[in-house]
Amino acid sequence: MDHLSRKRGLFIAQISILASYTVYAFFFARNIDITGNSVLLGMSLLSFATLSICGVNSSFLRASTKNLCIFFGICFLTITIPTWPNSDPNWTYSAASKSIMGLSIVLLFSNPSHIFYNNQTWKVFIFLCLLMILQNNGFNIKENLRIIALDTAMTAWNQKYHSFWLVLFFWPIIYSIKKDYKFKAYVTISFSLFAIITSYSESAKLAIAISLIVFLISKKNPHKTWKLIFYGLVIYVLVFPLIFQVFTLSGFDWLHDRCYKRILFFETASNAIMDSFWVGRGFGSSLHLNIIPYLPDHNFAEAREVMSLTTSTHESLANYQTFPGSHPHNLVALVWLEFGLIGAIMLLFFIYKANLYLQPAMMNSKVAPFVISLITTAIVLFSLSWSIWQTDVVLTYIMFFACLASMISSIKQNYD
Repeated sequence: MDHLSRKRGLFIAQISILASYTVYAFFFARNIDITGNSVLLGMSLLSFATLSICGVNSSFLRASTKNLCIFFGICFLTITIPTWPNSDPNWTYSAASKSIMGLSIVLLFSNPSHIFYNNQTWKVFIFLCLLMILQNNGFNIKENLRIIALDTAMTAWNQKYHSFWLVLFFWPIIYSIKKDYKFKAYVTISFSLFAIITSYSESAKLAIAISLIVFLISKKNPHKTWKLIFYGLVIYVLVFPLIFQVFTLSGFDWLHDRCYKRILFFETASNAIMDSFWVGRGFGSSLHLNIIPYLPDHNFAEAREVMSLTTSTHESLANYQTFPGSHPHNLVALVWLEFGLIGAIMLLFFIYKANLYLQPAMMNSKVAPFVISLITTAIVLFSLSWSIWQTDVVLTYIMFFACLASMISSIKQNYD
């Protein structure tokens, strides 16, 4: 196969994955592994087949394989050494399988291509925006499709899920159209912001707001902005368990219910982390962690007089006995819970390696603000919602890394 045919095949595979994942995220994702596994397997098979023809980015493959071996090597220790009696071997095996399949997708997007510069990719993004706008404004697209026996997802979780994909998808699209005529940029930004504003997810709204602010700041000095974010991440990982030991829950009674719930999750997670600070509880242990002993002390009588919502929020969490969704809704908290200080050091190592990988982008003042904003979006989302290994969530991780890898590969090929 000649070079032109390989490039065409690579593009077809990449656009197929972007389009199919977008359709799945909007219409069908509901955090059920039996469905998500089929989608991940199909995307992975397409990626493996394409890579076998078009070739693999060998340096990226070596680096990714080393990092996966480190992570799952530690996971393997937690299921074989008695120090971690609460580890879940099946969870480890499942997570490793999903990571291997996901790596093939990220490898596909790490191959240099014009995927995010192609008008077809922009159309997929606008299609998602329009679907969200119509659904969020009473057109009942999903309900109408159920009439023809399509089992569309109607839950708030699904609304959150495709909102997360939209805000991650946003930055590579904006990067790709920055040289196009201004009307196209205005349409893209207007449609995407309207879709997010009318969506269910507060996390997505916060993520896009913060990333837009970071984008404007990084336009002036991207290298300094990235340096601040990098060291901020290091501090964030190291001090997370201590933050909610110092700033206790009783000081946040005035917050909105959904914000208060997150702080309640995080303080509960912090209390559990301090109980097994050095080595954690083992990979998968958060699935069955009894959080009742770690719920913050609170003056419920006073809370009922001041704000009954606070009490009901606390009591509803106590009724779960485990974290809702079986995770603390924060990726850093999850690492601390399951691996303790060892896990925090491991996470810092991965952040350091990511920093080395991102250096070419950070030296390019044209692309750096877009890469920084994409990473900022992911940090906000993974700090407030995603922190588990269910397949749909893993797909979100995969597509984030796919977007990031594609942007970095385009820089190395001087597509600017």
